[in-house]
Amino acid sequence: MIYVTQGHERGVGLEVFLKAALLLPKSQINNLTLIANVDSVFETIDSLPFDFDLCQEELVYGGITIKLIHVKDNEKSQSQNALDLGMKLCEENEGSILFTLPTSKDQLSGHAGHTEYFRNKYNNPSLPMYFYGPDYQVMLISDHDPVHNLSSIISESYLNGKITTTIDSMKKWKIPLKKVLISGFNPHAGEEGILGTEEDRLKKLLPVLRQKYKDLEIKGPIPADTMVFSLQDHSDLLVYWFHDQGLGVFKGHHHLIGANITLGMPFLRMSVDHGTASSLFGLNQADERGCYYVLKLAFEFSQRIESRG
Repeated sequence: MIYVTQGHERGVGLEVFLKAALLLPKSQINNLTLIANVDSVFETIDSLPFDFDLCQEELVYGGITIKLIHVKDNEKSQSQNALDLGMKLCEENEGSILFTLPTSKDQLSGHAGHTEYFRNKYNNPSLPMYFYGPDYQVMLISDHDPVHNLSSIISESYLNGKITTTIDSMKKWKIPLKKVLISGFNPHAGEEGILGTEEDRLKKLLPVLRQKYKDLEIKGPIPADTMVFSLQDHSDLLVYWFHDQGLGVFKGHHHLIGANITLGMPFLRMSVDHGTASSLFGLNQADERGCYYVLKLAFEFSQRIESRG
């Protein structure tokens, strides 16, 4: 089962999901459950050109029926209520995938985003922010951290935690992986210490990683501005030290067609690679192609999970 949590009620998450779901085969739609506030679903779908029937157990529109679990309003945001229930259901139903629609940073009890919320929930700071696109995959060592703090944050143990969590989880969920390419922190990967020495932390770690993962080719540190040139196929993982260093490359190439994935939890969490775009709320102008890509990917990953072992 793929559990879809609504995200911000005044964003485009529900809109892109409802549009994208219409493009799926009906056999897949039967394995979708939307967790959302009925009033918010009504407000979104009322702005779309569909006849619909909505109750607390299912949503019927455009010739399809989607299972619906209603979350009520309380002291928490609708985003957090839907997310908490979705996580609980994924924990209870092995092999499920959590698909989170975008929300804003003020909707998750003060956390900067979904990934930070998961890290706190599972008391695991090594949960990585990982992106999967049609042409390549990227993992960020750090993500929503101020640039001036990065050198002190990214220790050798921090590097090790993020990299091993990512590799172990990719193996667990059968995500193809043959080569790990790791960038440098500084321009030109430090120029042998002339531009910085943070790369020394990775150099000390590499023999440990290569000993642990003898089936993988692990290279680094590689200058971040040219590392993508070393990419050979989709089974290569590009690892960057910080947010814009990696996402500039990923989004510049894939635009909105990519999946934001959290690894290292009892279940896979997947999301679109864009935000709430609240200025488009209710206008029927949001582009659903990114959501459609991630939904298709979620079903592909779901089949891999079912075939494990």
